Amino acid sequence: MEDIEQEIEDIIIQGLGHPARRTVLKIIHSAPNGALYTELLGELRLSTGKLNYHLGQLEGLIEKNKERRYVLTPLGEKAISLLDSIRTRDMGPEYERYVKTAQRAQISTLTPLAKSLIYIGITVVSVILIVWGFLTYVVLTEGGPSFVFLLLPVLLAIGFAILGWLIYALKTAPEFLRRLEKRLA
Repeated sequence: MEDIEQEIEDIIIQGLGHPARRTVLKIIHSAPNGALYTELLGELRLSTGKLNYHLGQLEGLIEKNKERRYVLTPLGEKAISLLDSIRTRDMGPEYERYVKTAQRAQISTLTPLAKSLIYIGITVVSVILIVWGFLTYVVLTEGGPSFVFLLLPVLLAIGFAILGWLIYALKTAPEFLRRLEKRLA
């Protein structure tokens, strides 16, 4: 019994994991007889490929009836019930602090492997910047070919830009890093 409950939780959480899928469920729920594909397409303003992907992810939560309308399954009804329980109209301003804390915690949750890769990148770029900085010092004090006077500042600027981006990535965990994290997990 626990296995099926865990599976149901996983399925519903996965289904609710994207704003487009939550919107699809809400649209279908609000339509008395279900929603047609074209209605979903018009309201969501997604490409057909993206809509098809999200509808595929919602299989088991939604299904087509005899009239070719999408309707909620019992699992879809549970998902809507969960969404309804989350509505903020019952929540006071004290929830804002908890929401901000949760957002900060979830933004910075990179797996140790992804964090390690970013730290390695920061270390490598830092070493390269030190070498380029030393070369710049040597060229400025000892002289060198004129193209080196142009090349080294460009390389230093690129290196600092990459270093800044890596630090930003470590600090904020942009969406593509979260997708990378899911693929590596």
